[in-house]
Amino acid sequence: RISAERRGPPGAMATFSSLSTGLSTGGILGMRGLNVFIQDIRNAPSKEHEQKRVDKELANIRKKFRNTDLSSYDKKKYVLKLLYIYMLGYDIEFGHTMVVSLINATKFEEKQVGYTATAVLLNESHEFLRMVINSVREDIIGKVEHNQCLGLALVANVGGREFSDSIAADVQRILCSPSILPVVRKKAALCLLRLYRKNKEIVIADTWAPKMVKLLDNEDDLGILLGVMSLLIGIVSHDYRGYEGCIPSVCAVMQRLARAKSVPQDYLYYGIPSPWLQVKCMKVLQYFPTPSDPDYVRAETEVIHHVLTNTGTVKNVNKNNALHAVLFEAVNLVTNLDLPNQKSLLTESVAALGRFLDVNEPNIVYLGMSGLTRVCAPDTIEAVQSFKDVVVDKLNDADISIRKRALDLLYEMCDANVATDIVDSLLRYLITADFAIREELALKTAVLAEKYSAGNARWYLDVALKLVEKAGDFISDDVWHRVVHVVTDAPELHEHAARVALEKLRQNSYEEKFVRLAAYFLGEFGHKLGANEPPFGYAKLLFEHFKTSSPQTQQIILTALAKISMHPGADDDLRTRLGMLFRQHASSKEVELQQRAVEYFVMTNVGGNAERLRSVMEPMPEWNTQSRQSKLERSLATQNAQAADAVRVNKARSGGAIAPIAPPPNDTAEPGTPIPTMGIADLLGGAPVPNVNGNVNGHGPAMGGEGAPNGAAASPAAARWGQVRSAVVDPMSDLLSGLGVHPGQPPPAPPAQPVMDPLAASVAPAPATAPPQSNPVPTINVADCLKKLYAQDNGLLYEDPNMQIGVKSQWQGTQGRVMFYVGNKSPGTLTDVALELSGGVDGLHARLAALPTQLEPKKQTQVLLELAAAGGYRAAPGLSLRYSVPGQAPVQVPLKLPYGPHRFMQPWRPTNAQEFFAKWQEASAGRSEGRVVTVAPEIARGGLAAIQAALSSVRMTPLPGIDPNQKNLTAGSYAKYGNGGGVETYALARVESDANNPAIFRVTTASTDAGTAIGVQEAILSQLLP
Repeated sequence: RISAERRGPPGAMATFSSLSTGLSTGGILGMRGLNVFIQDIRNAPSKEHEQKRVDKELANIRKKFRNTDLSSYDKKKYVLKLLYIYMLGYDIEFGHTMVVSLINATKFEEKQVGYTATAVLLNESHEFLRMVINSVREDIIGKVEHNQCLGLALVANVGGREFSDSIAADVQRILCSPSILPVVRKKAALCLLRLYRKNKEIVIADTWAPKMVKLLDNEDDLGILLGVMSLLIGIVSHDYRGYEGCIPSVCAVMQRLARAKSVPQDYLYYGIPSPWLQVKCMKVLQYFPTPSDPDYVRAETEVIHHVLTNTGTVKNVNKNNALHAVLFEAVNLVTNLDLPNQKSLLTESVAALGRFLDVNEPNIVYLGMSGLTRVCAPDTIEAVQSFKDVVVDKLNDADISIRKRALDLLYEMCDANVATDIVDSLLRYLITADFAIREELALKTAVLAEKYSAGNARWYLDVALKLVEKAGDFISDDVWHRVVHVVTDAPELHEHAARVALEKLRQNSYEEKFVRLAAYFLGEFGHKLGANEPPFGYAKLLFEHFKTSSPQTQQIILTALAKISMHPGADDDLRTRLGMLFRQHASSKEVELQQRAVEYFVMTNVGGNAERLRSVMEPMPEWNTQSRQSKLERSLATQNAQAADAVRVNKARSGGAIAPIAPPPNDTAEPGTPIPTMGIADLLGGAPVPNVNGNVNGHGPAMGGEGAPNGAAASPAAARWGQVRSAVVDPMSDLLSGLGVHPGQPPPAPPAQPVMDPLAASVAPAPATAPPQSNPVPTINVADCLKKLYAQDNGLLYEDPNMQIGVKSQWQGTQGRVMFYVGNKSPGTLTDVALELSGGVDGLHARLAALPTQLEPKKQTQVLLELAAAGGYRAAPGLSLRYSVPGQAPVQVPLKLPYGPHRFMQPWRPTNAQEFFAKWQEASAGRSEGRVVTVAPEIARGGLAAIQAALSSVRMTPLPGIDPNQKNLTAGSYAKYGNGGGVETYALARVESDANNPAIFRVTTASTDAGTAIGVQEAILSQLLP
């Protein structure tokens, strides 16, 4: 439980280890009560028994401390018990006065216990620590060496700025005084380092640099030199200026150690002269520029050459560790300095590191490849490439850490000369590579193939297609998007890309991402295949894959088929057959698939639009990839920098986080009423709010991200509609009129039925279904749709035989926009149509645009809901749907909206478990909600991985490893509500497993805001419960 800020320098902790030896050999063994208590704790059969024993002991100690006449023996015994209890992980809330009072005692045994307990129980900001500053200073400046060591060790562990103001001058005097014992001066150096880190003003280069030079030149004790070198590293790492005079002294120490001159036996580690001091000397020199004096340069070069040429591998592991520590620091020094014969030293460094690759010890091989990766540079890459074959063999090593290092090294050593060999090796390895490494392997292979494909574009295309085909499940969409960009910019590849894609599809390549890429190539470049490959043939092949693909892939295939219908050789018969496919999916539950199907049907099968809209289906223009940095390279650079956290972009908005918006035409809002809005331009792709007449000026939102190719993102109609709008029959005037559904006919068949093959049968009308009922029953499982919408931005909210409501949403900061797509499925006009919010919610501003009171048959309109989180809240307001069917009773359907506070959460990752549980205690003071639940069977089977995925889906950042119980999982996020003045409201979750039943979990949420805690728990349970 000793945190990083409490531990202090390693040397200081070693001091306490030595001091504690006295406790174990003299004090603790003679304390019967303490030994009995420790034995009771060790013999406790359960955690509950241990807790009970600790509580009993704490009550006894509290009672004893009320007695002012405690003996010296009792004081030490009870303070040591408190120390032991604290080290077990329990909080100690009393007894600090007794601990501090022991420092003022006259006996060394009492001082020792007081100093040890103070260093562990208190940190530098604790108020009780101020009470002992004077006592500690008296011990430090006194004449008793044991007391000086105790005081210096305490300050080196927990000293803060107040200590630096009081005792810094005294510590400097002790360090520079040759009459004081070396053991005290060593601790003074580490103590001064701690104080310097807390207050840089205590050491001024003009006055302190000469003293450092004197210490380095005149001091023979290697222990003091080790402490002084640690101090020097701490100083020059902040600012080296003024300390250039230390370079000769450091070089002299290095030479002394290299020659094993005047090195006491105590500082020979397996025959190596003080390897830790050698490492520190080389580390110090890396902070300085290359010295101008040739003598100093020669001294550094000699030592480095000696280390590089005389370091080998021995059987003793400890000696190996020491030798290699010095070697790697020497390599780092070579790469940081600009030496006259640096090229030869770099070559020697590469050779020394390369020798490690043939060793049978995995740790040494790992270190060798790590070192070679670091030294890869234009002037060393040729030498590093000499080990290429050995590194390729390491891709098949039994140790996955070595395999990862081999991949990193191959990536770094690659250039135009060896790119073909390395990429081919990586492709062969891809087939057998572990799942844990395939994603990184595929990404690096794609980057290398593109980077070194100049003059050999066809080779790049072949590599990219093999990569996507073999590793599709392990690559992101960015990889195949980038292939699209590069091929689109290279006209000479268009025909080859389409031909290879067609051949692979005929070989039954069913990898999803490859099918997407092949569909794009055939849709864009299929017309270049010539008369031997008619559009009907590859359209039918794409349809075969359509039937077994995911909705995301189906969207791209639909776009490709729409473009194929405009290729030379495509006739009205093909367009009619494809129109049947579009018609089948015009009522799909997948909103994006439905929108594309409707738009493509209108373009290809309604009123001569095929000829008028041919320009919409023209091939995509060039992406101009040469002027843009590859997104794959950016992603790889982020991984290499270990930037795991997403960059948070806070966009400034005029008028604060919630700005008023002018009401749209025919809006019923009163003038001057502030209405929450996004405050940024049209997050949903430019679709304005429909007016009360139902006229929609625009299309649905674009779904593509940065760099997504056409067909992978938004439908092409939205991209070029403005260019041809005046010449085309307006599809929005009768959006669903061409779907083969007319008054008197039932609605189209639901997508749950098997997909009909329009390319293998003649055109036939859609199968009939039962007519609408007077009392509509939902045709979908509304609860399942609501569960999906808790985690997804897009989906279906409600559907019955007459009405369908789809949803698309987008969120940024504390604001969100939700677009409802309200469609009339019935053959008659719906009247008295209304969509209203029911009930206000404190903390959430909501504004719903007006809905036309009449909805014509087969028509769809859009309604915008704007949300802004001004404060914490429990749940979004309800939604009420009303409409009337002629000749039937009015319909009123209450709907629930899944837009709780989890929608506004941002990721939070604590640095350690202590930070999380400190925040948990703070949040629990506001509100804590706990519930024991039986999770869905698929969650129970998936275990913690499924729990983690469920938490991520509702924007709670999983934090594995934080909870001491490995079978439990924690998560955390925060929101900056609009009225909070930028204050972060944290929402934390803890999912605890039942040891006896894998399907039972306790889900607890905590937040400083009660409504947030309840709302976040509701969102989590929506993904866990059946």
